[in-house]
Amino acid sequence: MGILSRFADIMSANINSLLEKAEAKNADIILEEYIRKARQNLDEVKAETAGVIADEMAAARKITDLDSEIVKLAKYAEQAVLAGNDEDAKKFLEGKANAAAKKADAENAYAQAKVNSDRMRQLTKKLVGDIGDAQNKLTELKSKLAVAEQSEKMAELSEKISSMAGGVSDYDHLADAVQKRIDSIDAKASLNKELDENYDINTLMDKYNVSADATATTVDAELAALKSQLGK
Repeated sequence: MGILSRFADIMSANINSLLEKAEAKNADIILEEYIRKARQNLDEVKAETAGVIADEMAAARKITDLDSEIVKLAKYAEQAVLAGNDEDAKKFLEGKANAAAKKADAENAYAQAKVNSDRMRQLTKKLVGDIGDAQNKLTELKSKLAVAEQSEKMAELSEKISSMAGGVSDYDHLADAVQKRIDSIDAKASLNKELDENYDINTLMDKYNVSADATATTVDAELAALKSQLGK
């Protein structure tokens, strides 16, 4: 039997030991491969189980038939002895011995068939359990991986937001510096304007001061000329 030749390997297979040796990032791949192989083995078990059970049943029927044959031959041997026919009795007893030998072979065949059928049942139970266990672990693992991926995405988003916040902060500092420069320029322009206005007023005042002095000089000159005319 093909599958029975791998009985020990299948029964000793342990998904937990495989996962302990695996890296976290490969665990889902290992589980999926384990499930795939377990299902293949289960299909083989199902295909071969019918034959194994048929062998067991055939061996059991043969034992039953040989038991009946042994009982029947024993009765015939007894009847032959009662009839005083020892030769016939010997033949029946020889037939009984042959049937007994065949029964021993049938019992050995049945015992082996029973072992095989029991192993098939063990394999079926083991593989069904392993597949269910591996599927549960795979579902749990995928759920954890989804949470981990979501956490990584959130971390990346948080990092991007922090980076953007840093950029905004730098922009704010730059904007403050520009505004300060603008304020400085405005203050300087305002001061210059004020100085220019004061200059204009002083110039205007000088204009009138000059006019006043010129008027006074003209009046004095006319007064002197008038006095000269009058002989004063």
